[in-house]
Amino acid sequence: MKHRKLLLILLVAGFVSAVCIEQAFSQQGRRGRRGDQTDAQAQQGRRGDRTDAQTAEQRAERMEQWRARAAEQMRESLGATEEEWEVLSPLVEQVQTLSRQLRAGAMVAGRWGRRRPGAGDEDEADAPPLTDIEAAVQALRELADSDTATDEELQEAMEALRTAKAAVETELTAAQDALRDAVTVRQEAQLVLMGLLD
Repeated sequence: MKHRKLLLILLVAGFVSAVCIEQAFSQQGRRGRRGDQTDAQAQQGRRGDRTDAQTAEQRAERMEQWRARAAEQMRESLGATEEEWEVLSPLVEQVQTLSRQLRAGAMVAGRWGRRRPGAGDEDEADAPPLTDIEAAVQALRELADSDTATDEELQEAMEALRTAKAAVETELTAAQDALRDAVTVRQEAQLVLMGLLD
């Protein structure tokens, strides 16, 4: 009888030990899998960072290539020589830059809301700083959307936007005059058709 009890106790003890050992290995396995998953996620995150950086570089490269092609097409449309284009190119770029600022301000105020035109979420961190017009539009938009904004604040924001737009319009007029003085009548006609001159 005593031997049977002892044998039963040993069997129970062995079973409990086996269960404990199995649980210990199971927990270690789960920790190992979690560690593997964490490492995989970290590696994926690093790959994602590299992919984002490569994508930004690729976008910048494609944009530069597009600008180069557009500049060459414009030079050919104007019938300008390489030497003439060295003089005209910075004048054209200045007019284009100022024109874009005015158009971008209008898009931010209207269709695009608070988002910079053409920018996605992944682009925001790398986006250039807002122009004076975009900043003024954004400030006015935030006040207009606020239920607590006062009439005085709205008036000040509207005046700031008008001032920013007027400053760019003055610069644009001067840039257009400088470009007009540097081109022939036929080239001026082409620029008017392109919308760069009035």
